[in-house]
Amino acid sequence: MEKEVDKGDESLVDTASSGPQPSVDSAEDAESSLKNVSHHPIVPRTVNGTASLQNKGAVQWNGQGLLAYAANCTVFVVDTKTVQVVQTLEFHKSVVKKILWVPYVDVRNDSSPLIQLITSDASGHVVHWDISLPTVLGAMQDGNKPVIGLEWVPGCENDLIAAALHSPYFLIIWDVKKQTKIWKKNFTDSLLSFSFDPFDRTKIAFLCPDCVLFIDDFQVGKIPASNGRKFYISHPEPLTDDVIKGRDRLKKLMKGLVVGETKPKSDEAMTISECLQLSYHKSMRHHLLLLYPRDILLIDLQINQMIGIIPVERTMPPLIQVYSARQRDVLYCLHESGSVSVKIRKKNHQALSKSPMDAAAESPKLDFGSYSTEMFVCYENKCQSEIVRQMKSNKVLGISVNPSSEKHIALFLSSGKIIFLELEQASPRNNNISRTITELITPKTPDNSNFRLLSMAVLSNINGNITIIKMCPPRTNKNKDDHIPFLAVGTTTGYVYIYNLSIGTVHKEFALHNYPVRGLAWTDLTSLITYAYSDGRKVKNELFLTDICTGYSIPFRTDKSNENPINLVRVSPLSKYFVIAINSGPFELWDLSTLTLLRTMTKKFPTVVALEWSPIYSSKSVQAKKEVETNSGLPQVKEHLVISDNESQLYHFAVNADGIKDGIKIPAVNSMPIISIAFKSNQLVRADIEGVLRIWDLKTRQAKNVPMNRGPIRYIRFAPGKFNMKLLVFFSDGFEIIKIIDDKSANPSQKVASFKLSKDSPKIIDVDWANSEFPVVAMEDGSIRILDTYLISSASQTWAYRHKDEICSPTLFPPKIIKSMQFLLCLQQWKDQPNYESFNFYEGISSEYIPRINTFLSLLDIGSDFPNLNIAEKCLRLARLLGDRQEIDLWAVALHYLQVYAARKLSENKQEMNKNEEMANVKNINEINNIEPLDTCFDYLMDSYSYQLRQLERVSLHEWKRGDYRYTQKVVEKLILLGETDRAVQLLLETDIDNPNYYSDAMKACLVATIQQTGAAQSTIKLVATNLIANGKVWEGVQLLCLIGKGLIGCKYLVSYGMWDSAVWLAKSILPPAETLEIMSKFSEHLLTQGDSFSAVLVQLSQMQFELAIQISYNQRRMPQAFLLLMSCIHFGVKINKDLRIAVQKAFIDNLKLIGYREVEKELGEKLLKCDDEDNPR
Repeated sequence: MEKEVDKGDESLVDTASSGPQPSVDSAEDAESSLKNVSHHPIVPRTVNGTASLQNKGAVQWNGQGLLAYAANCTVFVVDTKTVQVVQTLEFHKSVVKKILWVPYVDVRNDSSPLIQLITSDASGHVVHWDISLPTVLGAMQDGNKPVIGLEWVPGCENDLIAAALHSPYFLIIWDVKKQTKIWKKNFTDSLLSFSFDPFDRTKIAFLCPDCVLFIDDFQVGKIPASNGRKFYISHPEPLTDDVIKGRDRLKKLMKGLVVGETKPKSDEAMTISECLQLSYHKSMRHHLLLLYPRDILLIDLQINQMIGIIPVERTMPPLIQVYSARQRDVLYCLHESGSVSVKIRKKNHQALSKSPMDAAAESPKLDFGSYSTEMFVCYENKCQSEIVRQMKSNKVLGISVNPSSEKHIALFLSSGKIIFLELEQASPRNNNISRTITELITPKTPDNSNFRLLSMAVLSNINGNITIIKMCPPRTNKNKDDHIPFLAVGTTTGYVYIYNLSIGTVHKEFALHNYPVRGLAWTDLTSLITYAYSDGRKVKNELFLTDICTGYSIPFRTDKSNENPINLVRVSPLSKYFVIAINSGPFELWDLSTLTLLRTMTKKFPTVVALEWSPIYSSKSVQAKKEVETNSGLPQVKEHLVISDNESQLYHFAVNADGIKDGIKIPAVNSMPIISIAFKSNQLVRADIEGVLRIWDLKTRQAKNVPMNRGPIRYIRFAPGKFNMKLLVFFSDGFEIIKIIDDKSANPSQKVASFKLSKDSPKIIDVDWANSEFPVVAMEDGSIRILDTYLISSASQTWAYRHKDEICSPTLFPPKIIKSMQFLLCLQQWKDQPNYESFNFYEGISSEYIPRINTFLSLLDIGSDFPNLNIAEKCLRLARLLGDRQEIDLWAVALHYLQVYAARKLSENKQEMNKNEEMANVKNINEINNIEPLDTCFDYLMDSYSYQLRQLERVSLHEWKRGDYRYTQKVVEKLILLGETDRAVQLLLETDIDNPNYYSDAMKACLVATIQQTGAAQSTIKLVATNLIANGKVWEGVQLLCLIGKGLIGCKYLVSYGMWDSAVWLAKSILPPAETLEIMSKFSEHLLTQGDSFSAVLVQLSQMQFELAIQISYNQRRMPQAFLLLMSCIHFGVKINKDLRIAVQKAFIDNLKLIGYREVEKELGEKLLKCDDEDNPR
């Protein structure tokens, strides 16, 4: 509808039509200046907010120094070294439940996404992300049931095969790369969580409401045939706290606890529904952890018995999560209070139950002395972090541990905060830096060592809920050198936060008000007015003028109390005046420079509903700004003010130092109340409560109505820039951006973009313009989002973000660049003067990456001792720093056995060593006392001495924990296999006379006790054993073979029946080195046929078959790995076949030439050729 502008507004029209007008500094050149490159560019991004309680557990740390966590439907990726958000991921429409990092990037394909992640939500979606762009690589869904568990299938991480557990009982195996479902299994019982056995990929444990469910035949390509085996926890003997307390109660409880396949009576059952978490122990094979609010139960799955209970002190809050470290037997326990306690397995100093983590004994032989009936697994509470103080509504949502170091912890709170903790020794004995828990806790660490968990950094969030946001004045040609894109944020707690939107972090924080902040108004680039008041009809209004540089705040208007709340505060474009409007009361005009009241309108003046300063001035007014002040000391500058009352009438006033000059009144067109006014150029736009925009073109004196058809409008705001006529229209369910068209067309506006909230999305609190292109939105969940021009995304590519500190993560580089850096740091034999601080173009790294890779290298902290390390030590340290799990395992095993090889070589001429070699044919001994053994997580890769110690410790524990006859027989079987015949006979003779097996056990005891080593006896027993095995009684036959010293034959029978794990266990436990090598070599060949070449290399290294390990790496075309292994072997004096050595060297040199490292290839080739000519590979 068009209408001539009323004659009463001619003064306003004249101001607009008097020719080209200069405008205020803050709007004059913004459009043109923003076309230039800004010192502080703004890109679409999201600033973190609060999280939902449903995000519990949605946090994971990867080995490359990045942490991902979920806040409602958004995933944030944080650089843990600098504690900065590096990316946000938006796709999910429901709450994100689980997060899983993709552990592998194909280094042979630079087109692979550098950083990948998969997430799942409450509506059943599983989403595969490329974080660097960020884009969705694939989204998978089967039904709409929430995903309550998400894990990689062990051994299939490189193929991206994931297992997703959907409520209430669906397990789905996804091929993430192909975005296809492999199979889906519907169980008959409700499932709460699940865990894969890290030592056996065929086993899964599920936590059910009343039991634990085990699957023992898991395969990727085949659905499990059964619904699993159920196990219940019971205690047949009632326990009363009145009679049994403290330590005695724990002993009694643990001794009696039984895990069985029979459902217990209700009065015997331990309520499994109270169990909060189920997980396999990452450091100990066949061990399961069950977390309860006041206890952690440790179950040995070989005997299905409880072998340890870790109680929580009465003064401590309940537990909610436990993390089992892999590198050491350490548990991180999270409490409801946000405190994290560290529990380390207590060393048992009795000879029989000696742990492989203990320092080597002085005696090289095992001492099978007596054992105590109190020999159960104990964990000692070593330290505890401080309790996190937080609001009642905030909760602890979980912890995540750095998988590379396992001494750095991230604590995730529902307030959106991430607290980073680090485990350290309370009183370090030396200045050595412990980069991992392996270096921090060693076998030689004294029992009385004290540790501490220190808070190292916090990814902060705002205190309270957001009430309002306001962007600072825009960038112009005049302020471009000083302009920083600050966003002021007010909260319900009275805090005001200043965000730097170019880097997305909090610049300053001010605790100003006692009440929620209700409004903000910038006076210039570095100061702002804030006001606050409490709830109620009559309030005390607080107003402050704050300088954000100094933090100095000036309160004003302090003499007023018990009045109506402030409705709005508006600062004039020239920052000379500001207006304060009171609800249902008169408005006030103030002088900004002196903070003095110029005029208060009379009570008869209509109530101000909307107010806006005019951006248009006469040349006289602008010139007056530049003139010298008058005798009164006040500049004679006139500005204009437009006001709308509750009857939609429009008022125009002229303002100068003398006060307000009463202007003209423009009558209302209709009776719809005006909500907001926006004024720019010749366009005056008013928004009414019905959702209609009334656009007045002051130059043509035409008025047009534009219905938005989205309900009531909350307010409208023009984008910055003189010729930028984009208008933001804010509704209760979102907002739209339209463009005001300054011509005579029928349609005065054009829709640019629209943003509408989905059903589950948090509400919008406030919205403003971040710059001339992007709006900034404050959400109910505390997040602040800068949206793109299409209002679709609030994220950008990782390279587009600016950060306060340089990001230190290897995942931000192409894989080949990182592999090149590893090689150049580990091997600099080709250089006359090694350099570990920077690289250059001649070393083969592309010029575009040289500055970034050198910056990254300076942040990597390789250590001052790095040049003095040997090749294997350098490779291991770099693998840990870069978070490469496979490389860590490879070089940990390689370095250990290379050190053992070198130590043997030094002692090979000593008479003591020769004696030991003779003894080694009978029993495994500890040959090297000063070399730390591999930890228990390496399992069969440990040396035979440490491995046998571990098995003897376990069988002793099993013997103490044996319950009924069936479990006793399992212990007897293990004792016979391990050669502990005396103890086996003792247990056999303890069989009750009423037991139907009494006679057979007695005969078996006689056989074991009187076994003859004569040829005839051995032949007979061997024949019997063979018949037993042929009739399916494999273990009975193997026992007999072990009794007559034919363990190798027993292992071969186990291999022939495909029982590889059992064959390896038996070989490592009882066979002498030569026979162990035979079985382990066959096991390596088996792994190769299964496609697991990496594990095959580890097995060969554990047997010190270095040449075969290099050969496998060479055959698999892993040239850098083969070459570095070769050079490490040469350093330690290992003799390698010359043909293999030359072949590996040539293949690696050719590989360097192929990828463009010609300078390195030339220099290194000459060095290696010279060594070969001298027949001295060193």
